[in-house]
Order: sequence, then C-alpha cells, then structure tokens
Amino acid sequence: MLGILGGMGPLATIDFMQKVVMRCGVGSDQEHIPMLVHNVPQIPDRSACILKGSEDPFPAMLDGLHRLEDSGATCVVIPCNTAHFWFERLQAEISITMISILDCVMAEIQQRNLSRIGVMATSATVSAGLYQSRIEAMGGQMLLPDELGQARMMEAIYAIKAGRMMEGSAMMEAIFADLQGQGAESVILGCTEIPVGLARLAMEQPEACLDATALLADACVHWYYDSPALAA
Repeated sequence: MLGILGGMGPLATIDFMQKVVMRCGVGSDQEHIPMLVHNVPQIPDRSACILKGSEDPFPAMLDGLHRLEDSGATCVVIPCNTAHFWFERLQAEISITMISILDCVMAEIQQRNLSRIGVMATSATVSAGLYQSRIEAMGGQMLLPDELGQARMMEAIYAIKAGRMMEGSAMMEAIFADLQGQGAESVILGCTEIPVGLARLAMEQPEACLDATALLADACVHWYYDSPALAA
C-alpha cells in the first residue's frame, strides 16, 4: 500500500497521483497501485520555516506519516521537494520505507550522465542546498536563476498554488529558457508546482526536463510491481 503525504500543495498531490496512475500500464482497476493519501494543506509552509524561522511543519508532517503507517501504508512518499529538508528526521521516526524525490532525480542525472544541470526550485530548497550538495558530490555543475529570476520563480510557484495557471506558467517558461541559455543540458523541475506550470513544455521537450514528480512516480511504480511482497 503506497502512502502519500500530500497537501504541499493539493494540486501538486493530484498531479503526482495522476502520474502514478498513468504509469501503471495495466488493464483493469484492480491492477492499479492502492494508495492512502493524507492530503492536508494546513501543514505549515516549508519555505517560510526554512527561510524565516516561522512555524515548524515537522510535527504536522510526522503526524501525517503516523496516520499513513497506522492505516496500513507499507511505503510513503512526499510529493514536495522542500519538505525533504526534514526527510531523514521523518524516516527515523517511522518503521516503513520512504522513497526520496531527491534520490529519484539524482539517479536519473547519473543514468543520463548529465553534467550541467539547471535547477528550478523554491528559494528554501536552493538555500538548503538540497540539490546543490548532491550535484556537486557527483562532480556536476548546478545552474540557477539570478536573484531576480529566483524571486520570480517564487512568484510563479505561488501563482500556480493560487490557481493562476497562465501567469505562473509564463514566468516559469521564461526562467526555463534562461537556464537553457546558460547551457543547461537539462533542468530539474524541483518544486512539485513547477511540472504543473510547465506541463506543455515538458511534453514538447521531455529530454530537457527532469520532472521530479514524474521520476518519483516512476520509482513508486517500480517499487510496487517489482517488489509485490513488500508492496502488500
């Protein structure tokens, strides 16, 4: 049973679930992956905590994980990149497997032998070095928006969260193009609102996008169908 600690944000959670379903490649309802979803948008803002020291989301996330574990989940994922700032602490508090969205992205980078990687993410994810430390450890070069571009990145993310899709998508497309102009071989869509905003672009340029949400969905499909005893 796959547990999903969602709500960060709700639209991103739906996008993740849809990507899991679309990747199953099965012929009947009964063959799909069973999921338990804790979709609670009231979890405190992850970026605000990391950047400003505001309310800690850890207790609320841990409560959600315990609810999923107690309800029968045998593996849990968090479709929110910034929330992975607390990943190791959360994993230490539960007895079931967690799949890291960061590990999924890094595995794809290594498989494709990429060296110049653009990163579109929240300012908190960038500030915490969640991707930078991993990219540098494998000898790669991370390319980021400039200060103004990163500010616009945050505006775009919150526009998507607020349902202003055209506004958010337009800003994201401009930032994506800028990173390509810097020489990025591929760009990490490192906030789960970003693949929502760049859905059209990701379909047109799949090799140029490292869709963290899609890569996490791929890992969940492999976990369930390749290890049926663990998934039970």
